[in-house]
Amino acid sequence: MIKQTQSGFTILELMIVVTIAGILSVIALPYMKDVISNQRIRAAVTDMHLSLLLARSEAIKRNGNINIVPTGGVWTGGWTVQLPDTTVLQTTDALADNVTLDCNTDADTAAEACPASITFNRTGRPTSLIEYRMYESGNPRVWMRCVSVSLSGRPEVKVDGDTDTTNGCD
Repeated sequence: MIKQTQSGFTILELMIVVTIAGILSVIALPYMKDVISNQRIRAAVTDMHLSLLLARSEAIKRNGNINIVPTGGVWTGGWTVQLPDTTVLQTTDALADNVTLDCNTDADTAAEACPASITFNRTGRPTSLIEYRMYESGNPRVWMRCVSVSLSGRPEVKVDGDTDTTNGCD
């Protein structure tokens, strides 16, 4: 007679591996939420940065004004890059629910602080200086990111180093 050997895992070994995986998942879950929040903020900042670059380059290329207008009058609802005759060049979707957006003025509310639109003139310069701040309210583990437009019209992205959302990105 030939003795057959069985290969595989016992139920006890399988239960131990599943338990260890469960414990590691519970430990990593809060950090994973922060990673996801950071990615959402980075995506929102990238969208704004690219829209500003597009508007500036189109204004220079077309030798005329290009506007960036918030959807429904609210920047968190998304925005469009468009010609003065409202021909849309680019549309950006609404920001994720956990992303807070405000601007660099001292107005009482974020809605008052952000301009109704941004206009780049034919030289690629904005009609006003602005800094958009994007962050997750109440979570200091998620870094605030800022998109600012200089007087020359170049948009720049900065990362906040002190987790204080009131003083902008330094």
